[in-house]
Order: sequence, then structure tokens, then C-alpha cells
Amino acid sequence: MEEYLAEASKLLEKVAELTREEKRILAYFVENISVGELRAVKELKQIGIGNPQTGIRKLVTLGLLEEGRESYSLAKPLRTYIAKRGKTQILNMLAT
Repeated sequence: MEEYLAEASKLLEKVAELTREEKRILAYFVENISVGELRAVKELKQIGIGNPQTGIRKLVTLGLLEEGRESYSLAKPLRTYIAKRGKTQILNMLAT
């Protein structure tokens, strides 16, 4: 098994423990990959996420997102997974 796939699989196992709102935040990053902090918070509020900062922090703690300089990105193994296999399967997982 390719390394990125094993790492992505481990990360995606964590989706089961996410709240509905946290899944919506992760889906936003699956669609947008990397977003500036201010823009992410603003756009997540626009789609009805009550406290985006709390959800983002949890996703960073779980390793699903990476925190950069005033920005957040989907974790590298998930970015690689999407580049090689597309995002449909991940979005389907998040829709449940």
C-alpha cells in the first residue's frame, strides 16, 4: 500500500468521532484545500457554523488540518489522496 494511502486511511478513521459541524468544516477544507484564517472563519460562519475557530482547532489537534501562517490546510496525506483519487469518497464519508 502506498504510504499516503495508509496515512490518509488512519486520518479518515477519525471522521467517525467528529460532530456534524466538525464534518461540515472538514468538508469545507476538502473543497478548498488551503484557506487563509480570516477567510475560512468568515466563510464557515456564512454557511452556518456557529464557532468555526473551535472546530478548526479540534481538526488541527486530530491531524486532519494543518495550521500555517495565518492559514489552514487539509493534512498532506489527505491532499495527496485527493490529488490521486479525487475527493468524492471523502465527501461521501463526511455526508453521513
